[in-house]
Amino acid sequence: MEAKYGDKLTKRVKEEGVSNLDALKERVVAPSVLAKIKAKKYREEEAAKAEKARLEEEEQRAAASAAKAEATAEKRDAARKAQAEGDRSGVKPLSSIINLPLILMTPHDAAAIGEIWNTYHRTHPTLASSFLSASMPLGTYESIIALARENPFFVLPLPRGKDGGENSFEMFYVQWLFHPAPSAPPTTDPKADAPLPNVTSAIFTPLEEFKKAGEWAQPFLTLTFYPDLANTHGTVLLRGEITPVSAAGPAGSAENPGFLLSQQEAQLLDLALQRFYCAGLGAANEDAVQREDRLKRGQALRDFREKPQEWDWQGLIQMAYGGLA
Repeated sequence: MEAKYGDKLTKRVKEEGVSNLDALKERVVAPSVLAKIKAKKYREEEAAKAEKARLEEEEQRAAASAAKAEATAEKRDAARKAQAEGDRSGVKPLSSIINLPLILMTPHDAAAIGEIWNTYHRTHPTLASSFLSASMPLGTYESIIALARENPFFVLPLPRGKDGGENSFEMFYVQWLFHPAPSAPPTTDPKADAPLPNVTSAIFTPLEEFKKAGEWAQPFLTLTFYPDLANTHGTVLLRGEITPVSAAGPAGSAENPGFLLSQQEAQLLDLALQRFYCAGLGAANEDAVQREDRLKRGQALRDFREKPQEWDWQGLIQMAYGGLA
């Protein structure tokens, strides 16, 4: 080859400024070899970087999974602690009534949760006659408790006879209690980490009984509002417990043997309570008359708080139940 291309190679040696053919070979071949070496090294370095990145990603995923599991365990522990504290305070926590982790395992909207809640109470063999249940949007609950904080005491009429006259109504004294906010439910939903509203209770006692015994009077009905799912589902669950008859207490309901109120009577008290304490909420299709009636109910709450000695219960029955079909 060198003999065949001798003239050309000699010319190339002179052009490259090297001393001989061997030096020319080094100059021409070496860069190609070096490039291959560099390319190989680059590939090895990139492969090492990719492997390192993969290992770091796996570590991060494992750490995130462990953190999530730890956070869920902490929430469950907090829920169990809250349950114990709730039991000591006399308020049964929501987690002791329904299986929250089971409900949260699959997606449910507010309507589905409300249906589960109501079906549980409606079909339970021992709870159906002594408990009420309902659900409401978080905004409604916030409006109710805002008025309840301003007006923690009130009186409501309950129909007791069939003639519809004033003497067929019994007055009930209503007292609001505010309990600690519940712990966040055991879910990884980031919305669950926001502070929850307080659990609240409304206690209904016959006014005459309350005048005689004060705080020691036997309540006939206790409504408890559970906001545990307020952040994650925008709903608040309501549970009403009708007090059972005791040997030394008042006589029970003829329609609901063994309990102080019938289901219908308890529902009417709940309805009347919400009509007054929802006075801050106007319906979208509210007309002028309905708006005036709603504002009157709000004013009745304020009058009872600010000037109880002058407060006149005339018209209370109409405000509580008027306009209902």
